[in-house]
Parts: sequence; C-alpha cells; structure tokens
Amino acid sequence: MPCKYDASIIGGDSRQVCLASILIESGFKITTFGLSPDILNNGDSLQKVMEYGKTLITPIPFSKDKVNINNIYDNISIKDFILNLDLQHYLIGGNIPKEVAQACIDKNISYFDIMEDKNISTLNAIATAEGAIAEAIFKSNINLHQSKTLILGYGKCGKVLSSKLRALGAKVTVGARKEYDLTQAYTNCFDCLKLGKNEPTIHEFNFIFNTIPSLILNEKALMTASKDVTIIDIASAPGGVDYECAKKLNLNTHLCLGIPGKFAPKSSAEFIAKAIIPILKERSELN
Repeated sequence: MPCKYDASIIGGDSRQVCLASILIESGFKITTFGLSPDILNNGDSLQKVMEYGKTLITPIPFSKDKVNINNIYDNISIKDFILNLDLQHYLIGGNIPKEVAQACIDKNISYFDIMEDKNISTLNAIATAEGAIAEAIFKSNINLHQSKTLILGYGKCGKVLSSKLRALGAKVTVGARKEYDLTQAYTNCFDCLKLGKNEPTIHEFNFIFNTIPSLILNEKALMTASKDVTIIDIASAPGGVDYECAKKLNLNTHLCLGIPGKFAPKSSAEFIAKAIIPILKERSELN
C-alpha cells in the first residue's frame, strides 16, 4: 500500500521530539512512535508507523541495552522492528547495531548511520562536551578553574572536551593509548599520559572524564584515585569504569549517557535535520 507519511520517527529522546517539529515545519509528513503523545500524528503501534512511513528515523544511539530501541516511553523490541522491515523502507539511525544492519542487507534495505557521518559526529561532540562539563559542575563541590583534569581518550569528544576545559581554566592532561593521539595532544600543548598494559595512576586529578568505550578505570586504577575526585564517564554503555568497585570506594562517579538529548536537544536535532532532509526530499520525489 502507498505510504501515508514521508517518515516515521521511532523512539528516542528530546532530540527526536525536536527533530519531529523541525521536519513538520519543513513541510514533511511525519508520524512518530515511542515519543511524546502530544506530537502530531503520534502512532498507536510499531507495526502501523512502520507500515505508514517509508523512511524510518531511529535514535542516537539506536539501543542502549541491545534488546530495545532507545526511547523514554515504551519498550520497542529490536526483534519486532526487524520483523516489520520491508523493501519500502530506508533506515536512518545512530550506532545502528550489527544485527539490524545485517537485517537491512538481507532484505535489500538501504540505511544511513548518522554517527558514521564525520560532520554529524563532530558536531555531536560539541553538545556532548558541553553537557559533560555541565554534569561535572553539577556533581562536584569544587571549581573546574585551576583543577587538575584528566581526559581519557583523544577522539572527537576528547578533543573538543579538552579544549573547552582548558578555556575554563582547568589544567588538562590527556590520557590515550595510541602514540598518534598523544602526539596530537602534545602539539596542542596538553600534558600527556600514556595508557597501556598498566593501569593509570590517577591520584592527582580532581576531575576525570572518560570517553573510551572499554574498561579503563578498573579496580587497580580506582584504588589510586583521590577520594574527592569526580569521574564523568561519557563512553557508550556500559562505560569505562568498574562501577561496583567505585561504589565500594565511595567515589563520585557517574555514567552520563544521551548527553546531547539532555542538554542541547534543539541544536542536536538541527544538525541531524541538516543531514537527513536531502534524503527525505529525494525519497519524497520518488513517491
């Protein structure tokens, strides 16, 4: 049957709520599922919104638990989503799981992972960095100014975060495993800490921001931490900290996920809209 909507937005956070408004204002016919019930054309079932929309817009990240699509209202099973995929669809999402990507390949469905777009991932790093700094300010009882601050990882988020923290007057050290990342940090005049087989010694730092999506702050590392440290972990779930150990040591440690949706949903939605509107226009013309 012909599609009733240009796109169906399935799940997500405040970014997708803002995105729905932007797309509707841009003249697209949009239906949603798993978002605020106040949104125009909010669907009553996953099956119907997937049937009515030929372009499917899913969250960033697509899933946090690898079982359900990331959203704030109802559980939306990834298995059910895959079952309802068909040839009419074009999938847009962020950090699309391998099983979903493979299902698209098997069903000859095109898909676009937003977080593989360098422009979007770099712009997303701005909101993530600003939000991480806000989390640190809210969750600590000392100033960032003149604090000894460690950034673990020097990818897109690490680079933006380190520069913004230095602008706030923090004394920034970058910890990384790759020599090239350390060289880049050094050329940008940051102190450097080589991460390798041995756990980093972190006793001198007031703040630690982790961007590495693997266990980096394990028990041995945490045992060296100051009791007054604030640790903000912005890596993908389950993060890079041994949280059970951190709890036993009574450390001020926080896994902060979905930061752009929490602190800058409108800006983040505008970045996404800029990337996907050409896709929606092209597909609308094909109808």
